[in-house]
Amino acid sequence: MKEKLWEKWVSRTILSDIEAAETPDPVPIVDNSGDEPEMTDEYNSYRLGRGSGDYLYLLYLLDEPVEGPSDIIPVYVGETTDVASRLMDHFRRVRDALPISEWEDDGSWGSFGKYDHIATVYDRSASPLYAWVVDVEDIETGPYGYSTYRQELEAKLVGLVHSSTQANRIFANRDFVPNRVPHEMGKVGPEWVDLDNESPNEEAHVALNSAVRDTYEKTKADLWHDWVEQTICRDIYESDEADPIPLFETDEDLVVECKELGSSKVLKRSEQIDERIRREGNRCVHENGVTDGPNGLLYVMYQFASEEPGPEDIIPRYIGKGEAYGKKNELSANFEEIAKDRDGTRSFARWGDGSYWHVGELSETVFGEDSKKLSWASELFEQGTHQLKEQTYLWIRAWDPIEYPGPYGYPAYLAEVEALLIGLVYETYPEQLLNHKEVPDEAPSNQREYEFRPAQPK
Repeated sequence: MKEKLWEKWVSRTILSDIEAAETPDPVPIVDNSGDEPEMTDEYNSYRLGRGSGDYLYLLYLLDEPVEGPSDIIPVYVGETTDVASRLMDHFRRVRDALPISEWEDDGSWGSFGKYDHIATVYDRSASPLYAWVVDVEDIETGPYGYSTYRQELEAKLVGLVHSSTQANRIFANRDFVPNRVPHEMGKVGPEWVDLDNESPNEEAHVALNSAVRDTYEKTKADLWHDWVEQTICRDIYESDEADPIPLFETDEDLVVECKELGSSKVLKRSEQIDERIRREGNRCVHENGVTDGPNGLLYVMYQFASEEPGPEDIIPRYIGKGEAYGKKNELSANFEEIAKDRDGTRSFARWGDGSYWHVGELSETVFGEDSKKLSWASELFEQGTHQLKEQTYLWIRAWDPIEYPGPYGYPAYLAEVEALLIGLVYETYPEQLLNHKEVPDEAPSNQREYEFRPAQPK
């Protein structure tokens, strides 16, 4: 069970610090003894005692008396390089959200934000709100037993907490949880918070009822290759699927065909990938909104290192997701064209031709109108052309954690599995990975000075 992983990690980190005489934990955040909430002296000293670094932090409640990890109730998990400023900002924003009885829905997206949420938890709990901070370099392994970095560690912990029953209506994170959750939160505001509700959400229910795969003594590279073998390679070699599917329509020299969109040239996706995106998207949405099935699409842009590739020869270039739920509206704008069966492909499950979507941004970069996809253009295309250096494929599926395996042997929902896979690929193919988020600041994709000479439209 994922809940047990969380409890084991808490036992050797937070709980250990609480029980240790030489640490200041637990550290309360808010002093409510006066007319207005103030920052406690302990919290102020705790945050100021640290310089810049790679930090993970947890805001939490305690169920006294503290006898085990289940008595530590997570409220918010975060990461930062400047923990003193971040914790100061958290205090100020929670303070400003109090009293929660004065909260009003202004009708905008995010009206009931994470600080309103945290303030509501604090207001309704008998426990003080505490903070715990750790330098990630001082942690030997993350909750799955592997070395980690702060962005990956945050995602892993959020995934474990969201998949547990303990904090279903307490946990305030919006990132790395399904968009369905903040959407539902926004509809009811503070009434979402229920300190006594331990009924499992959709993801916790799956985690409670799914088998666990043994990953003992495997490296992170092994885990990535195992996952590829069970997904991408399976669809290439062992199924009736059409994989591998080229992302772009090209000639025999890998020159990508183009189409006109207004006054701009746009790289043309292959007909096969358009069909696949629509097919998989229709598993997630219908004309009236989101289905009861998969929550969205997971995709891997990849290339081959050999003509008959095994798992080690599938070279991932980018990993991402498109969620069917929007945070403001039930149906994400990324899926409207698919849900309404329109011919347009402006957003197209994030692979659309518009200026804020993958193919649109890449086209603008290749033809010199913008530079948002500079790393993609530099790595995928010959300089000054729209000719691919190598054939580039896209694996895209409606992600079902029951149908597809999580990379660490546990079921992983869509908003979680993206970050887990990025972490494995960063360990295995750091030079090839083009993701800029959910990787360390020192990752090649964030440090390399990419260059691309734009192609001249003909």
